[in-house]
Amino acid sequence: MTFMDIPGRAPSLPEPHELPTGVRLATAADEAALITLLSASFQEDPLTKWILPDPVARRAALPGFFEVFVELALTHGGILLGGDFETALLFTSPVATEFADERAEEIQWRLSAAVGGGGAASMLLTILGMQASHHPTDRAHYYISFAGVRPDRQRRGILTGMIAPLLHLADRQGYPIYTEASSAGGAAAALRFGFTPIGSVITLPNGPALRPLWRDPR
Repeated sequence: MTFMDIPGRAPSLPEPHELPTGVRLATAADEAALITLLSASFQEDPLTKWILPDPVARRAALPGFFEVFVELALTHGGILLGGDFETALLFTSPVATEFADERAEEIQWRLSAAVGGGGAASMLLTILGMQASHHPTDRAHYYISFAGVRPDRQRRGILTGMIAPLLHLADRQGYPIYTEASSAGGAAAALRFGFTPIGSVITLPNGPALRPLWRDPR
């Protein structure tokens, strides 16, 4: 069974007229191209390098890793896609948590298998465990899981405009948004959109840090 078989899709998504020019909602038909985009985007990410230091092993593992998250976002939230598969913003909806919790064991198994088991799986489970322990549970919210930019388009600020439709949707519905930034630059960009730090920084053993961020509806 895949996440596509699980009920509980988000009741609404950004309307087409709310999307900037060149931005659209991804569909299941985009899945393969999205996985390719995200795998390339995160090939040199501090977190993926911490899990899989060998670049060849990392390149082989990331497509299976992102297959899980793309399916989860398409089923229980949405994916905003920019340009010709230049950028992607994955999010899950406020109603998704209970369904993800029901599939927690399956999610962990699939992700562990994607990275090849062994030490890499142990490191991945360490990240997931630390994220889960920091993730707010007292209030329903949108969750931005990944924001990827094709390598040749990175550091140009083109992802900035992608988040606005989700902010508008969350504000209209009265929901906050939670995310984690894996870099100081990502955290700074989130602060400009009204996010504020929440809780303590997630510091991985001998590895990088994740900065939890929260934005209340306006």
